[in-house]
Amino acid sequence: MPARSPRRPGRPARRPARPSPRVRDRLLHEAGRLFSRHGVARVSLRQIAESAGVTPAMVHYYFGDKQGLCGAMLGRALARVLDQVRHLERLDELPEVLVGTLAAEPWIPPLLVQEVLSEGGHFRDRFVAEYASQMTEIVPRLVQAEIAAGRYRASLDPRLALLSLIGMVAFPFVARPVLERVLGVDYDAEVVDRLAEHTLRVFLAGVRA
Repeated sequence: MPARSPRRPGRPARRPARPSPRVRDRLLHEAGRLFSRHGVARVSLRQIAESAGVTPAMVHYYFGDKQGLCGAMLGRALARVLDQVRHLERLDELPEVLVGTLAAEPWIPPLLVQEVLSEGGHFRDRFVAEYASQMTEIVPRLVQAEIAAGRYRASLDPRLALLSLIGMVAFPFVARPVLERVLGVDYDAEVVDRLAEHTLRVFLAGVRA
């Protein structure tokens, strides 16, 4: 019996395409734009994909599911905020940074409530480890520097000062859907600037020496 010729090796499997930062960034940008306009719950992955000019499969490729997309959006936004906070020289600058971010990206507060604050939030552990833990080091240190300089009262607790400031900044945006109807507040650029200034003045009135 003649020997069988060796079997030709099959064609090597095609390697998957490398992730494209531009496509990923475009998906995040369009998701933020649509979430800001329609709300997180009302926007589907298909709508995001169509707005970004790609197929829904691309959203699954980069993020897995909507929860993964939301986590990526929060991670990118919080990293930008943290980077700005690291470069602050005075605590007086913090309200403008936080208010400006929450006003420019109104999808952040509902996602924080859903993915971090709500019991079982999938982003909570990462939020605590990567962002909140650093904020609770940076901001109290800034408060302590103001106390040492004699600008803030010596009896001030830096941790409680952080809690008060974060609450004053965040609540108007977490409760925005209600406040817009009840108080008739329009979160336009003028109101946002006034809110940042107002928050700072109220905070300073309670902490100054």
